[in-house]
Amino acid sequence: MPSTKEVPEVGTIYLYDDHHAPAKSRWSKIPFISYFRRKLKMDEKELEDRRQAIMKKNGKYRVRYSGLTGYRRKYLNDMYISMIDLKWRYAFALFFNLYLLSFLFFGVMWWIIAYNHGDFDHVNDPTWEPCVSSVYSFPKCLLFSIETQTTIGYGVAYPNTDCDGTLFMVYLQITVGILIDNLLLGFMFVKFAQPKRRQKTVLFSKNACITHCDGELAIQIRVGDLRKSHLLAAQVHGVLVRRHVTDEGVHYPLFMNKVEFKADAMEDTLVLMWPMILTHKITEDSPFFDIKPADLTNEKYELIVFVEGTIETTGEFCQVRTSYTPREFLWGHRFDRIEEFDSGNGRWEIDFAAFNDVVYTNNIRHSARELCSFRRRKVVPTSDKKDETNEKVPPIQTKNIKTVSYGVGPELPARNYEKSGIPDNETDYRSHDEESDDTVIEKRVRRSDSAVSFETAADTASLNHESV
Repeated sequence: MPSTKEVPEVGTIYLYDDHHAPAKSRWSKIPFISYFRRKLKMDEKELEDRRQAIMKKNGKYRVRYSGLTGYRRKYLNDMYISMIDLKWRYAFALFFNLYLLSFLFFGVMWWIIAYNHGDFDHVNDPTWEPCVSSVYSFPKCLLFSIETQTTIGYGVAYPNTDCDGTLFMVYLQITVGILIDNLLLGFMFVKFAQPKRRQKTVLFSKNACITHCDGELAIQIRVGDLRKSHLLAAQVHGVLVRRHVTDEGVHYPLFMNKVEFKADAMEDTLVLMWPMILTHKITEDSPFFDIKPADLTNEKYELIVFVEGTIETTGEFCQVRTSYTPREFLWGHRFDRIEEFDSGNGRWEIDFAAFNDVVYTNNIRHSARELCSFRRRKVVPTSDKKDETNEKVPPIQTKNIKTVSYGVGPELPARNYEKSGIPDNETDYRSHDEESDDTVIEKRVRRSDSAVSFETAADTASLNHESV
């Protein structure tokens, strides 16, 4: 029986050198634990952590800065953005601790006022008027501080205006409390309402497909929006991060190349009323022009796709992004159709369950550059004027070879039948100087048709003979 590492899980994509399934612990066999692992998507998180890419699938960058000096001071100078960029655990810790510090600070101030007034020395003296009634310990001072700043007021403790400093302390604490409330509530509101949260409802396909589209190789990516309020004036563009070496020998490991995507016939404009397929034609200007499936093991590159638009409900600018590594490109596949018309209800239905489904088209083993060279070799240029002084170089004869490796049949050099001893009566293989390409092809088709007709007639005659 093969081991678990030799048989990968169905539908799991392993990137770069991670060809084997992640090892599972013995506790994962327990139904209760395996259920929570599936719900929490722990296996997907482990694969994402092992994925060697500049950007995660959810759009977060995986670039670490080092060698910075004095960056903490720069972050403090930009305090507002620094607070918003905090992780949620640090944001909640800042929220609770800042209130706690303010309560403790003013609690200590009320305790100092009571201590200087001598309230702790007259605890059971009914004739003594303390600065804060019924407050004779630090816990009660802390509680009175919370009541004052939050304007709760339980009605038992109240300040005495005849005591020095009580009126000013009440004014100071309420003013500072209002300031802290505005800052923290505004901070938490902006933290919740960040435009980047909108990217959670915009879906990208897990894989990018490379197939033939209108006679050319093209990269296709599917994108969809789950909400009914779509992004306004949405546009798409891409960046290919790849190694680049200049003519002077300078090496750039993270060189960015522009990748243009189109949505149907709308150029780079997106209208996400339903999932759309983004297409990038691999032409001579494309950075994918010389990339082929064989480069999967020895070439490291990454395609980053950006979708930018304005949120309809808030009017804020939003950017959604994802990335694709070489192992996430499916050569010779296209996306399956997910739009179906429901004639019963009279409306179109979108099946998001098949959002990532692909269909095999053909086996592509060559780059766009090689396919273009095959097409160009099919046409042999001939000059109308013959130069008698120069020696004439005969053109290369070609023959069509059909293969499943690509949709267009390449033109390969054919055998020279004049030098191989073929009789002159084989007129179908004469040089292009005597007959044109159309004449040669027409005769070959005519001969093949006649041969097929002869074989059909022979088979019919044999069947009739056997029946008699």
